[in-house]
Amino acid sequence: MYKKILVGIDNSQDAMDALKKALELGKRDNSEIIVFHSVIHHLSEVMPSVSFSGPSNGAVSYLIHEDYVNEGKKVLKEAEVLFANEGQKVQTRLIFDIPPEDYIIKIAEEENFDLVMLGCKGKHSKLKRTILGTIPDKVINNAPCDVLIVR
Repeated sequence: MYKKILVGIDNSQDAMDALKKALELGKRDNSEIIVFHSVIHHLSEVMPSVSFSGPSNGAVSYLIHEDYVNEGKKVLKEAEVLFANEGQKVQTRLIFDIPPEDYIIKIAEEENFDLVMLGCKGKHSKLKRTILGTIPDKVINNAPCDVLIVR
């Protein structure tokens, strides 16, 4: 039924549940599965609150960025291992410079995805969810394909 599935993940339990559901659907339908993690999503959570006195040489910003990149690589590696253990192929992408909801909407259309899968709640602040809404909210209302939100 679904030939091409896009899965957005972070290290939340809901995202991991979505990943497992994608694996299940992928096996059933022999789907191509692409899993991505957005670094900018997490950086936008901390950058407004980062402040310190002294010269601004970017060292603190670089270290924060490097930590989020490493976390993204780790969560994508976990996805690769999960799929490999089940004998399934998966493609992973670490994305930068575009919020995950915008990436999903753009790529889903450009690359003809049949299905987008996300966890219900990710690792983002309650303030951001209250003011801007959630990533699933935006994706559900704007994606050009089916969307499955996993709890």
